[in-house]
Amino acid sequence: MNSPPSKSPPADETRPTPAEAQDAQDPLAHLPAPLRRLAAIFERGDQGLAHVERWLIALCVLGMATASIANVIGRNVFNYSLPFTEELMQILQLWLTFLGISYGARAGRHIRVTALLDFMPPWLRKVLLIAGQVITCALLAYLAWLAVDYLQSLARSGRVTPSLRWSLAALYAVVPLGLALGALQYLMAILRNLLAQGAWLSWRTAEIDENEEVDGSGAL
Repeated sequence: MNSPPSKSPPADETRPTPAEAQDAQDPLAHLPAPLRRLAAIFERGDQGLAHVERWLIALCVLGMATASIANVIGRNVFNYSLPFTEELMQILQLWLTFLGISYGARAGRHIRVTALLDFMPPWLRKVLLIAGQVITCALLAYLAWLAVDYLQSLARSGRVTPSLRWSLAALYAVVPLGLALGALQYLMAILRNLLAQGAWLSWRTAEIDENEEVDGSGAL
């Protein structure tokens, strides 16, 4: 004798509604609509900035590799060293370093010491995380202010690079820019921690992300 088939619950009782699914995916879903729209504007602007930084960093790395290879070939094949390669590599390294401040902060990849934080309760861990972000943001903003003052003195002096004769003021403009963008990223991380549940290393990166295991393919 066959037993009667069990009744499955209606689909609308087992599947989350679109609103519930959005709340689970969006940590800012509990905020009022105007704040969510403002956060969406920030996120779109940050995505565009990340795209520009990614390409600039890639070009800096490619330029350094090209200059180094060209100098090695010139020295060993043609017995002639290109006089500007070392200067060009120093300039590209400068740009790579200060563009990387913002890019690393956005990805939550800057070095942190978490030996004591790992033993603290989540609420205290988040408080200390925000405190560290506030200090870092203030320090980067102050350094950017000092860099602007130094950049103005360079512009008044009219100094140029020895070989390429490029303006030092134009080349060093990346220093206050990179510091200011880094401060902006930490400010966005502070806002994310204040507005959303959980602990966040940046606007996009939750703290738990860096503790997840990585499989053999290199993906999370």
